[in-house]
Amino acid sequence: MEKESTNSLDSVAVVAQLLDELAAAPAPMGVSEIARALKQSKARIHRNLVSLKHFGLIDQDAATEKYRLGWKLFQLGERAGVQSNIRAIAAPYLKLLCETTGQSSLLSIPLNGEALVIAAVDNDSNVSITVKPGNRPLPHCSAQGRIALAYATDTQRERLLSEPLAAPTPHSLVDIRTIHRRLQAIREQLMEDAPNEALTGINVFAAPILRSETDLIGIVAIVGSIQNIPSAPTGTMADMVRGCAAALSKLFGCDAYEQHGITIPPEIRRLMSGGK
Repeated sequence: MEKESTNSLDSVAVVAQLLDELAAAPAPMGVSEIARALKQSKARIHRNLVSLKHFGLIDQDAATEKYRLGWKLFQLGERAGVQSNIRAIAAPYLKLLCETTGQSSLLSIPLNGEALVIAAVDNDSNVSITVKPGNRPLPHCSAQGRIALAYATDTQRERLLSEPLAAPTPHSLVDIRTIHRRLQAIREQLMEDAPNEALTGINVFAAPILRSETDLIGIVAIVGSIQNIPSAPTGTMADMVRGCAAALSKLFGCDAYEQHGITIPPEIRRLMSGGK
């Protein structure tokens, strides 16, 4: 019975990852593409695709035989969006974060253990450093990526850290033991940065948006030059990033930041109360 239950959970996990992959794809995907992305056999992916198509959750293009999300999922997504539209809810906080820090602000969501950027507010300076929505920062050597990894399932972490890790710069973190220590620190300190890791001269400072102590629903961050966002920033910059993440977490019913002794700055509290 235990083995049967484990197999069922594995199947559900594959279906969830498959739908996430189709949701993030810019165009319909073929069986081979999906199998490679999820590191699963083509046979297993094909079986799940056939089942999902049967229930109207995905559609298959008659000409290319590739798959995309189905209309039923769109209907379900609209209902979920009414209940919880993190992009719209986070928008004023991203604007405030950009204005108070002078850096571009970002919103990401977790996707199969990785971070996917879904919104950005660019600063008004002549030289603006930003990240475009749709970008997936590397899981092991980016602030958003490591936050997503910190709250991912064991299976997702194992999959993402099992292969040789890319090092875009000499400063990129690739040592597995060090990465795991950083993931533990993220869960304790509720913040992360990655100076010079994804791109020399650039730093990203980020904090998790939580629905519970262990349930990550988003990541708020700022990105800019290393001279403007130093390694392990403190003071107003750190307070504002974690403050926005704390406020958004609180709006989704989580007081994890308060439990860690992290307070929300007054200007963010005013935003929470409608500017009063």
